[in-house]
Amino acid sequence: MTDTHDTRAATGTSQLVTSPATQSEDHNRGLQLGTATIESFADVTPELARVVVSIPDLAAEPNWVRPNVAIRFYLDERFESATRVYTVRSANVVAGTIEVDVVRHGATSPMMLWLDTLKVGDTVKFGGPRPHFDIPETGGRDVVIFADATSIPALFAILDQADQGLTGRGWVATSDEHAFSELPALPGLTLTRVAPGTGFADELATLPHPDKVVVWGAGERDEMRAVRSFFRNDNGLAKDDVAVFGYWRRGTTNTQIDMQRLQAYEAALAEGRSVHDLDDLALAI
Repeated sequence: MTDTHDTRAATGTSQLVTSPATQSEDHNRGLQLGTATIESFADVTPELARVVVSIPDLAAEPNWVRPNVAIRFYLDERFESATRVYTVRSANVVAGTIEVDVVRHGATSPMMLWLDTLKVGDTVKFGGPRPHFDIPETGGRDVVIFADATSIPALFAILDQADQGLTGRGWVATSDEHAFSELPALPGLTLTRVAPGTGFADELATLPHPDKVVVWGAGERDEMRAVRSFFRNDNGLAKDDVAVFGYWRRGTTNTQIDMQRLQAYEAALAEGRSVHDLDDLALAI
């Protein structure tokens, strides 16, 4: 994930952690809040670190084994008390552990510093699991998938539990051949690795019937906005047929994104709405 260091990060993360909104019953309903222990970690590739953490009473919460659920890590003051959200790649109920993949992006950010100092037995506070979106109900239609390096763990978890009869096409924008090769193979689904950073306009242009599919996508916010607009606005797909989310944005830190989300959430609570009522891609980020 893009997480460029910013001098305002410490102030921003402090607001995120102490805000009444993020401590509200609405925000934390259904989540476990506790302390996880690092069981192992390794660089799968130069671009990808895989961290295994043990979760207290994991077996008591069935959402941990659902596809595409998120966990928020609350780093300590050594790392600006930053908070970061990651997808659970897989969960092991017997061992009481989860796998989380972290993209190494080279910046001196709180998460990269945390990785560089990590030791087996370290602990980290967490909140989760928060279910995120799965592939929409196909009703016999093909699925079209758009992903980048940051959403490979989510796509892995989804395909690992997907109906083996799922059909369609997908494109994954990543330079990491190994991470792409780990994605589960389904007989009727063709995934193609493409160069990152160029968007998906060329791929969208190849679809013969874009009004007769369902869509799953996650990645850079502006690229995902373009994908959603293509299917919803240009081709008239229903809201429930298009599951697209923006994980990050070029030139913007994750702390800045979280602060914008927090402001929108605080406004929603003031209006009597819930965290589930927010349209994340519609936020001015």
